[in-house]
Amino acid sequence: MPTIIALDTSLSMLRPVPGRNDHTYQSLALKGIQHLLDNLTASGKLEHVALVLYTTVCELKVDFTRDYDQIRQAIKKIEPLDKACLLTMLKTSVNLMATWGTQNLLQLVVFTDCGPGFGSTSIAGFLDAYAGKDAEPEYAWLKALATYNLNFICLGVHSDLYFTRGVALHQQLLDAAGLKGQLFMTKPVKNMETGDASTGCSHKSELGRTALFELIERMCECSYKLTEVTLKCGHYFRLEGPVLLWPPPMPYEQSAPYGGDPTIRHIDQRIDVCGFLALSDIGSPATLSRHWVLPKVEREKPTRRSGGLASVAKPPKLTLDVSNPHYELEKLEQDIRDFYMKDTKEAEESGDDADVSVVLKHSQPQTEQQKDNLCVLLHGALKQENMAALVLLGEKWYGFMYSYTDLKKRSNFMLNILPPGSHVIPWLGDLELLGFPSDLAPGETASFPVRAERRSYSQSSVVWIRQASLQSDVQKVLRHAKKMPDKTQHFYKELNRIRRAALALGFVELLEALALLLEKETTQLTLNGVSTECTLQLQHAATELRKTSNRDIKSTIVPLQKATAADTTTAPAPAQGGYLY
Repeated sequence: MPTIIALDTSLSMLRPVPGRNDHTYQSLALKGIQHLLDNLTASGKLEHVALVLYTTVCELKVDFTRDYDQIRQAIKKIEPLDKACLLTMLKTSVNLMATWGTQNLLQLVVFTDCGPGFGSTSIAGFLDAYAGKDAEPEYAWLKALATYNLNFICLGVHSDLYFTRGVALHQQLLDAAGLKGQLFMTKPVKNMETGDASTGCSHKSELGRTALFELIERMCECSYKLTEVTLKCGHYFRLEGPVLLWPPPMPYEQSAPYGGDPTIRHIDQRIDVCGFLALSDIGSPATLSRHWVLPKVEREKPTRRSGGLASVAKPPKLTLDVSNPHYELEKLEQDIRDFYMKDTKEAEESGDDADVSVVLKHSQPQTEQQKDNLCVLLHGALKQENMAALVLLGEKWYGFMYSYTDLKKRSNFMLNILPPGSHVIPWLGDLELLGFPSDLAPGETASFPVRAERRSYSQSSVVWIRQASLQSDVQKVLRHAKKMPDKTQHFYKELNRIRRAALALGFVELLEALALLLEKETTQLTLNGVSTECTLQLQHAATELRKTSNRDIKSTIVPLQKATAADTTTAPAPAQGGYLY
């Protein structure tokens, strides 16, 4: 989930905050950026963040990075310039985000005093020019921007007409362009709401560092909160635990089968592991999104503990309930734990110095990082076996979890969400009908996954997206034509390749144009005194290209063959070097 932090560095940001002469809008914005980075660091440093400064021009100060210290150092060297131009920054952000594709949740956080701009670059001027022209290519960048999540941290007080007018224009821009965005601003003080200006409000409670930090935390709560779900593997009661998904899965809009209203679907709060498949069987199916799966770790607050062996907490003992259906499993676990704890109890009673250290080592309570975790267990098992876990996300909605190693050789536990339905991986068939290899009858082989003897994407294909590609293929045929009879086989191989591609694309006119080129080449070679065999082959190829019977994509044009000695008994002997059609 890449994030661009955009900072308004116009001259208006140097104004002092009303009622707080020790702060300017720019200094508050820098403190807000610091607080935002602190929040991202606390959540695990998962975001790729870039820093952009904008006025009438937009400058990429720090490219996308997870090293937030680079951004902290960069904001210390900011120089204000002239007036602000929000639209220039938005266009630049679209270009910067283009490399991340459409499957990522893209975030744009803007720190600004909501200046409306001046002249032709103002927001009001853009809205007047944009009215009724949303389909023109000039505004195509707004369609890409509509997929972003825009968050404006509005720095200003509600008694400032410059600020309130700018906020209204920013909201009009979001509404007119259909952008997903939200304006975060402080609440107006009560006496300003009632219009009492005689009290001389100091605005101290309206905009300050504390109020700004509250805005940042509200924004992080809305845009950067991880999704917590329960992961369950099988029916064993201990193979279940909470995990975190990042970035948060977006709602899926499923169209109605008969043109009704679309249905908005969300993944369930419990993810069940249905089974395990080899990664080679799953391959690379089309997916909606990809997410990190992280174990949930509760941060425990440190508590005071007195020294001595008496203060060391012992592992909790399982409480056995006979009515519990898992009573036998719990009793077995308790017996195993008692067996391994017997040695430590004896060491504690002996009082030997060497044994005391053993007691401290084994009796010390486990931290959250040392406790058993299903997420860690499943990650390690899938990585070791090179397999993936097929999981159920909702009613007829599947995904798969697997271990992925990035460029830095770090192993990550990932979840790929498939489109809703059970036929989303064609070579596996219906996912609801998958079974175990042990269910096959003796001598029966599995029908899925479908094995292809020749993969279509491994074959050489003809691509004519550009004019130069088509010209290159035609010139290659003509080069082989001039080198016949030595290159006869190569000539017909390239000729058939172009003919099949033209028929597949419905480009029949190319066959007639190619026949004319071959006839023209025949005339030039005849004038230059080239061998008769070359000209005959070219004339034969031109004739075959025009035949209706060769419009079948499965047919092949073969070289013109010489008359054999056996044919002379039934037919008049042709002249030397003659050919049979």
